[in-house]
Amino acid sequence: MKSKLFTILALVISLNIFAQYDVDINKTKRVTGKERRNNEQQKREETGGCKFIPFHDYTVGMKFYFPIDNSKLRFDEYGYDKYYSVEQIKKNKFQINKIKYKNISGKLFEIIKIEERKPGYREYTYITLKQVDSSFTIEHKSMFDRIFLKSQWEKDETDGQVSVLPDAIYTGEIDSFKEKFLNKEFYSKVLVKGKRYQKVKIIEVGAGTENQPIRAVVINEKGDKEQIDFCTCGTNVSSVYLNSNTMNNYFSTENPKDKFKGKDENWDLICEKKLKIGFTEDELIWSWGGPDSINETTVSGKQHKQFVYSNQYVYLENGIVTSFQSSK
Repeated sequence: MKSKLFTILALVISLNIFAQYDVDINKTKRVTGKERRNNEQQKREETGGCKFIPFHDYTVGMKFYFPIDNSKLRFDEYGYDKYYSVEQIKKNKFQINKIKYKNISGKLFEIIKIEERKPGYREYTYITLKQVDSSFTIEHKSMFDRIFLKSQWEKDETDGQVSVLPDAIYTGEIDSFKEKFLNKEFYSKVLVKGKRYQKVKIIEVGAGTENQPIRAVVINEKGDKEQIDFCTCGTNVSSVYLNSNTMNNYFSTENPKDKFKGKDENWDLICEKKLKIGFTEDELIWSWGGPDSINETTVSGKQHKQFVYSNQYVYLENGIVTSFQSSK
């Protein structure tokens, strides 16, 4: 036993000795998927003022709202199979009924039971929800049990939510946002009546959509109102939509113009997301954001760039916009 411990200790020491000679200026610390996810999650929590809850940590008492979604209501005639109702017929006897989205649309439900069952060769997680102020009860079967979901969550390659309650909005984050930010002022990063980077006040807070669960009604200094949907911590939001729909992408506590280094005469155009010949590369990015891709060439000592925005193309020569076009 001592011999084995000595061998392991010698190996560790030798690795440390050799490591001091391992020098490479291109060597960077590998950021794991878990570290990246945790960093992004921390930013969302700090900005949104709430705590993210992964699916495997859902508890009895959590409330969920099913938004009125006309696209889902239109497909009711083809069947809705994400939830089913559970009705007690007699003592210890229950009947399972299919429901339509209209049966849960615009209603608030609360988790009353979470359990693993094994109807076949493996376990599934079953979540039972009861409509608030009603006896109407529904159930959802997740394809995985919570132990498996937690193990996936803890793996480095896992990114965002492993599973969610489909079509539902976690109301805890709406309530938290309303408590902290109602009647607060921000600078809008999105268009409000055709103009962004202007000061707005949040005057109403409610439920948005499945992947943008927070809906804020804002008003600018002229009295114009706009409705903006986004997410904060992202509980019950698919990982696909998390980072593109967070509050940071929609609001700023600082005046963006204080960081703007371009020409004052171009600021109004940038606020309207417009573009003109003569914009610098920096002004282009302020107006249209970062491109999907950049193509670069150098001809006769001049640097040419093509900024690609979906089906729109902007051409720059030595950092100045010279032309732009759209393709159909």
